[in-house]
Amino acid sequence: MRYVFLLFWVLSLPLFAKVDSTQVCHSCNVIQRDVDVAALATKWKSGTLKVLHLGDSHIQIGHFSGEIKRLLGVKTEGIQFPYSLAKSVDGRVLKSKSMGRWEGTSILKSSTGQNIGLSGYAVSTRDSTAQITFTLKDSLATLNQIRVWTHSDSCAMIPDVGLEFILEKRGYQGNVAYWDFKSYTKVSQFTLGLHKSASNQDEFTLHGVEILSNETSIDYQDLGVAGAQFTHLKSRGNVALDQIELLKPDLLICSFGTNEAYNANWNPATYSQAVAEFMQDVKAKSPETVFLFTSPPDTRSQKRIPKFQQQVVQTLSELPAAYYDLNQVMGGFGSSAEWVKNGCFLKDQLHLTKEGYQLQAKLFVLSLFKSWGDQAAIESLQNQVNQHTVSIGIPK
Repeated sequence: MRYVFLLFWVLSLPLFAKVDSTQVCHSCNVIQRDVDVAALATKWKSGTLKVLHLGDSHIQIGHFSGEIKRLLGVKTEGIQFPYSLAKSVDGRVLKSKSMGRWEGTSILKSSTGQNIGLSGYAVSTRDSTAQITFTLKDSLATLNQIRVWTHSDSCAMIPDVGLEFILEKRGYQGNVAYWDFKSYTKVSQFTLGLHKSASNQDEFTLHGVEILSNETSIDYQDLGVAGAQFTHLKSRGNVALDQIELLKPDLLICSFGTNEAYNANWNPATYSQAVAEFMQDVKAKSPETVFLFTSPPDTRSQKRIPKFQQQVVQTLSELPAAYYDLNQVMGGFGSSAEWVKNGCFLKDQLHLTKEGYQLQAKLFVLSLFKSWGDQAAIESLQNQVNQHTVSIGIPK
């Protein structure tokens, strides 16, 4: 999957999609071992739930997690990143343009000494004149509060987002920090610049920017890296745990597995150990965090059957955490053939169309509502699922 990544966003534009309803296993559409997830119902209903959703390109593309956020009533977009500076493609919310010298990296690259957080990407500079201009892609949208996530170090230069903004708050933990800025006017664009408060400050690393809001809303951070495997996050995300300690998510959703399934060197024992260690590390930083793992969807990249798909699904199903079997909900192993035939996958047979991702998101959120026991929400979303499937050619 590593070789796909500069065009996958463009290719994921909405396409007309159909799927054979017999391929969707409605009775399977539940979260297994959901006791801890169910206990989060009160936070969801009060709008105080904090979710961190990590994964691969299925998450970076944004259609799957974006629809989840819409259905849960999330009013903020979460952490964004200037992906183009790390040789990927910009996200759904912000486009970016840089000046000066910036060096980008990701968790896919071998260690370069750069710190990488939950976004899975980082851009660094030693050029005090370097800038990045961020512009909202929605021409009608505006913002007046920004959080800048950076590396925390005595030698780090200080972020500055222009005269329209004042610094309201700074927080830090270990090697990661955030800077909160607020403007009394609404803007659609801002420029991140740098300044020094001491002569030894000669470097700067950006982990992302976040558009904040005063509205009470579920906090949902969805961060993915095209081509990523869970072990990339574990081995290269060297400030991710510090960031988790600051965020303290109530629910941590991990959506990896597609790239592992195609990896000829994947080892289930090594993988299970890495996941177990990560869970222990997270619990040490954020004891109340609940884990939810999702299986990878059934795929056929370049018409190849993923060598370890069944083993990956089996390994994930045996973890001591809540589990959602997206593969089984799709219809099980081999079900992607019908999804492809009916237009729910792109030509690569690895990524879904926007409609395909949105249908999967509706099914996933429906399983959450079942765990939370909200009958009204279940009935409302079930109606949306029915309407969605009818609109793309699935009979009720």
